[in-house]
Amino acid sequence: MHPARVWQVLLGVMLAVSPVVAADSVGAVGGVAAIGPVAEQPARGCPNGYVALTFDDGPDAVTTPALVDELRRHGSRATFFVIGAKAAAAPEVVVLVRSEGMAVGNHTYDHPFLDELSEQAVTDELTRTSAILDGIAGPAPTLFRPPYGRRNAVVERVVRRLGLTEVLWSYDSDDYEEASVEQMVRQAEKATDGEVLLFHDGYRSTVDAVPQILDVFDRRGLCAGQVLPSATPQQAWLDYDGDDKTYYPAVAGPW
Repeated sequence: MHPARVWQVLLGVMLAVSPVVAADSVGAVGGVAAIGPVAEQPARGCPNGYVALTFDDGPDAVTTPALVDELRRHGSRATFFVIGAKAAAAPEVVVLVRSEGMAVGNHTYDHPFLDELSEQAVTDELTRTSAILDGIAGPAPTLFRPPYGRRNAVVERVVRRLGLTEVLWSYDSDDYEEASVEQMVRQAEKATDGEVLLFHDGYRSTVDAVPQILDVFDRRGLCAGQVLPSATPQQAWLDYDGDDKTYYPAVAGPW
């Protein structure tokens, strides 16, 4: 049986046995520590809108569950753009992410420079990843993020043909460049309604920054939002001050 179907069957059994504790059961699969049911959270409004937290390059067996744990403690959710090869190697982590209500996006099969590939190779990167994710506790993703944000007309043509929504970002946390927790929090403080923040799985500093960033959102009347398709393109890389602006058709909104 295809690995994705195996996890689909397992999740169905878990839910049938006890919907209330499904998250506990799923979290224990494959050696990933269970994180338990989501605790009751104080009511919070979102008077100033939504900012999407997005995490690239997972799933990671250690830091992805830790990120999910921090998010659920706060009653928040995020979007994880996963690499197909890693998802195939650790489907139990994808199950965990989805069982806690997080969104999963396509981040290609092995993280290449897509703008250097042929149209067929780009297609293979995206369709292979979608096929892996289809059935691992959820359907094939509809969101896509190009590695390094590198894209061209060929990539855009493939994305349109496959019916995916390309998602870039407003501000980069620079966690992969060893940014400190304080630096990541300062980047998050710039974000306003509808914008998207970029982080990565795999860094303990990112896990440590998330609770502080969520506290910043609370103080500012913001909520961690969902990435949604937008008919009005949003500007990417707002820290970039060049004349050649880049836009993408997605926005942060309510779950």
